[in-house]
Amino acid sequence: MKRLARVLAGGCLSAAFACAAPLAFADTYPAKPVRLMVGMAPGGSNDTVARMVAAELSKTWPQPMIVENKPGANSTIATGELKRSPADGYTLMLVISSHVTNTLLYPNLTYTLTDFAPVSLIADTPFVLAANPKFEPNTTKDLITLAKKKERGIDFGTPGQGSTQHISLELLDQMAGIRMNHIPYKGGAPAQTDVIGGLIPLIFATPTQSLPFIKQNKLKALAVTSKERLPQLPDVPTLAESGVPGYEANVWFGIIAPAGTPPQVVEFLHKEISRVVSQPAMQARLDEMGLKPLDESPAQFQQLIDSEKVKWAGVIKQSNLKFD
Repeated sequence: MKRLARVLAGGCLSAAFACAAPLAFADTYPAKPVRLMVGMAPGGSNDTVARMVAAELSKTWPQPMIVENKPGANSTIATGELKRSPADGYTLMLVISSHVTNTLLYPNLTYTLTDFAPVSLIADTPFVLAANPKFEPNTTKDLITLAKKKERGIDFGTPGQGSTQHISLELLDQMAGIRMNHIPYKGGAPAQTDVIGGLIPLIFATPTQSLPFIKQNKLKALAVTSKERLPQLPDVPTLAESGVPGYEANVWFGIIAPAGTPPQVVEFLHKEISRVVSQPAMQARLDEMGLKPLDESPAQFQQLIDSEKVKWAGVIKQSNLKFD
């Protein structure tokens, strides 16, 4: 295959790489299967997105992209392995927003954000503030009023300590002047199951997991956490519209590589991932999941990471959250 060679056709972008690296690499990449790690168990939104992208790339590549699930410690085990992997384009990882907040929450991590090279953003999505249908408040304003009256707070489930939903809940508490009672679960699915069953009243759920149950009236949507309303729930207001001005907490999906991966390889991967994400069938599937496709450069991905670090560092500091 000559595709990466065309990326290099403009000449040597880096003298050190161009003069030292074997030309055969540029001519044959990928010459072996490419690993795409996911730091969560199979079945979740990030695993689904990873498998969709890998399947499409594998259709046209000379070698497949293989998804490998390595769950544990809020994805930090897989991320640590990525740091230790060769920076040759053959080991990548699909990460979500917690990739940034993990480095703020866990002081003993073996890596920092600078140990990785952003490759490509794929999509983002808000959370749905979802409640059991019998939960009395039907609006965010009523929920905030009730929460201020509850000395213990209202039970609020998340996929676990330090999850993106947990940090987004901390932001809601701070901006609304309330204090929910955080109930950590071992994943978003069991938390949602308990809301549907009436054991707890509230969660932040991804559209992927919540939309089918909202349509079946097994959950009710009070608000969404994005700046704009979710197209799949046009009648559900944003939190910013509902008494928490300025609130926004999206979860994004992107692919990263070890730092030091040749820029030509990063650019090639970005263009290939953008190609498959822009396909109408892929965009339709993402839309069904409540995800908005993104097509931004590695530099723009880095800017997002930098801005997310500043935003969430303040929230985490104010909440005094730190985990071993």
